[in-house]
Amino acid sequence: MLHLFLFGSLSVQWSGAPCAGIALSSRAASLLAFLALARGRFFSRAELATLLWTDRGEAVNAGTFNTALWRLRKAIERPPIAAGTLIGSDRRGGIGLLPDAALTLDVEQFQQLTAPGLARPLEQLGESEISGLRAGVQLYKADILSDFTDDWALREREKLRRIYLNAQGRLMKFCGLVGDHGGGIRHAQAILDCDALREDVHRELMRLYVLNGQRALALRQFEYCRGLLRRELAIHPMPETVALYRRIAESAIDANPRDAAPATEAPIIVPPPAPAGPGPQRPTGDPRLLLETARRHLAEADVQLQMSLRLFDD
Repeated sequence: MLHLFLFGSLSVQWSGAPCAGIALSSRAASLLAFLALARGRFFSRAELATLLWTDRGEAVNAGTFNTALWRLRKAIERPPIAAGTLIGSDRRGGIGLLPDAALTLDVEQFQQLTAPGLARPLEQLGESEISGLRAGVQLYKADILSDFTDDWALREREKLRRIYLNAQGRLMKFCGLVGDHGGGIRHAQAILDCDALREDVHRELMRLYVLNGQRALALRQFEYCRGLLRRELAIHPMPETVALYRRIAESAIDANPRDAAPATEAPIIVPPPAPAGPGPQRPTGDPRLLLETARRHLAEADVQLQMSLRLFDD
């Protein structure tokens, strides 16, 4: 059994071990990767030569193409795989990777695992669909064919990248739905590792941090998002992002300790002032004073935020 891996750099393995002695030329590698992504479809020799090598400025005639195809077949169709059982031709002479070839392809496995979970509404997902999404995103080690710069490779890379981001987004929302806030945080971070400018994911991550008891990280995430948008796109956060930040910040000081006191409140005892001397002064224990100080700090931070946004707009 031949195993073909496209995530990251192109890799060919035989029965789980690296194929000893295989050294694909640049043209043979491009031909194999293209046919693998289009497994079951057949293309004329002229069509393949145009799709694969015209962008590179290479003049490829029929003899050159046939040589690349011969070298590829010689490299991968080795005993016990019979010649013509991996790469074949249709009735019109088109070339393609046979759909029933004894070959596994990581990209095919990724699509088969994630497709059911992406096709159904979130509320209808079952354990099998969730397991498929989780297994699928584990296969996505890196963008496919990372060392290929051809147009066809870039298109396929972006298509699979969208599937990966959609799968991670579905898992993030599912975790939020079932109360697995830590899992939702991990999936949100995975999305931002791949696409850091997704402001909607920054907002969801802020919410998940709060639900997970990590309010400080939620506020820090807003600052990171705001700085990133300013540097990369020269814009400031959307109003709903700023509104979420304000709600989280306000909640940090709205929890008055006295609200939890019984109906008959005990008198507030203010400790005596600390003796004079070097070193920092002990803070007062009056919760009203602590609350007022927290409100003042929040107001100052909000004023700074508004000033920065106005300056940035100018």
